[in-house]
Amino acid sequence: MSSFGVLLLLAFIVAIFMTRARTNRLGWDPGEVVDLSLYAIIGGIVGARIGYVLVNLKDFVVLPARVLMIWVDAGLTFYGALAGGAVVAWAYGRRRGWHLGQIADAAAPGLAVGYAIAMIGALLYGLNYGRPAHVPWAVMLFGEPRHPTQLYLAAAGLAVFGILRSVDRGVQWNGRVFWLFVLLMAVARFGIEFFMDSTRFRGLTMAQLSSLVAAVVGAAMWYARGRSLPAEGRVDASLPGAPVAPPNAGGSHP
Repeated sequence: MSSFGVLLLLAFIVAIFMTRARTNRLGWDPGEVVDLSLYAIIGGIVGARIGYVLVNLKDFVVLPARVLMIWVDAGLTFYGALAGGAVVAWAYGRRRGWHLGQIADAAAPGLAVGYAIAMIGALLYGLNYGRPAHVPWAVMLFGEPRHPTQLYLAAAGLAVFGILRSVDRGVQWNGRVFWLFVLLMAVARFGIEFFMDSTRFRGLTMAQLSSLVAAVVGAAMWYARGRSLPAEGRVDASLPGAPVAPPNAGGSHP
């Protein structure tokens, strides 16, 4: 297994354990939460691969079998992973009366930490590499010093985790934490992409264009989910398995 594969596996494990810990307050069975996580990971990988193939379709037309050869190019897309994982999580949770917003909020902090871990693997494998640079913290890749954009992305993931922890107070669990995660990660990726060695279209890369769309959607959904909360910031009691906190309940979620 490649260094990227090892770090990606570690990222999955950390995200699963963090999600399981956060769903304890909902009274969900820990074994089923692990099952949900594993299925969502599979869906995420499939979605991430489909996204990568669509973005680089011309590279797969000549040799369609390469679509399945993920171990060759490690080609995955972040937003494709979120979409694929969300579809599977919705299907799995629906049968158990688990609201998708609850699942997404439970998973968001673990996704941020898992993303940071995966970016360390990307650095070791040579993915998401930066433009040539002579900054003191440059790393040698492909025979020349480059921006360690993988470390920039890892730091962004950890920063997003810290922000989610700071705002994740009270009992909401309606998807707002997840959409804040999407918004922050999109903004971070848009900015860091300027330091990456990527093909550009009218000054922007495909990742930046995707991040712009994700940022707009994330901001709109974060705002809409906030308006849907009761005045005291509690989760809607009609959501399956949702605990109800007193009006002034506080404390950060693990």
